[in-house]
Amino acid sequence: MTDQFTTWVREAADGNQLAYGYLYTHHYPRLQVAITFITQDKDETEEILQETFLRIWKTKEKLLLVRSFEDYAFRVAKNLLFDLLRRKKVHLKAIDTIFRHQDDATTGGDHQLVYKEYHDIATRAIDTLDPQKKEIFLLRTQEGLSFEEIAAKCGIAVVTVKKHFYTAFHTLKKLLNEHGGIFTFLLIVWSRGH
Repeated sequence: MTDQFTTWVREAADGNQLAYGYLYTHHYPRLQVAITFITQDKDETEEILQETFLRIWKTKEKLLLVRSFEDYAFRVAKNLLFDLLRRKKVHLKAIDTIFRHQDDATTGGDHQLVYKEYHDIATRAIDTLDPQKKEIFLLRTQEGLSFEEIAAKCGIAVVTVKKHFYTAFHTLKKLLNEHGGIFTFLLIVWSRGH
């Protein structure tokens, strides 16, 4: 963190709303882009962003223990995003259960075939990545490693790891959007299969 950010974080931890406002203003746009990229929904993105900054403010004393406000804010937002996806999954499971009970003889088998097809589509897309981008993508999405941990494991700079990850992410988004714009769903299906 730069000296200015360190000062803002320290002052925000002490309850200075103006300092927290500076942090909010600086980090909001990047978080917004990242979250919108996943949700594809303006209202859901706004809800996650507001809850992210509200949670950080409510536990502002913890900011003194944070090495990077940006990483911390992204972690809080990511957890909220996972909560949202879990809620949606529960909703989808309920819908799936309703349809399955309508015709168990066909829906169950069809559902498994569709799931396998989506899983295969996502796997093939990931396999098209060059080896280093694929490794970084898998370390991040499957093993849950941080960019710093991946950099240490691969012996490359953190900025290089981030560049490779986001390039892989955008490549996959483009490839998977060719299958009806279901990028997020395909990646979730793929990750659940591993």
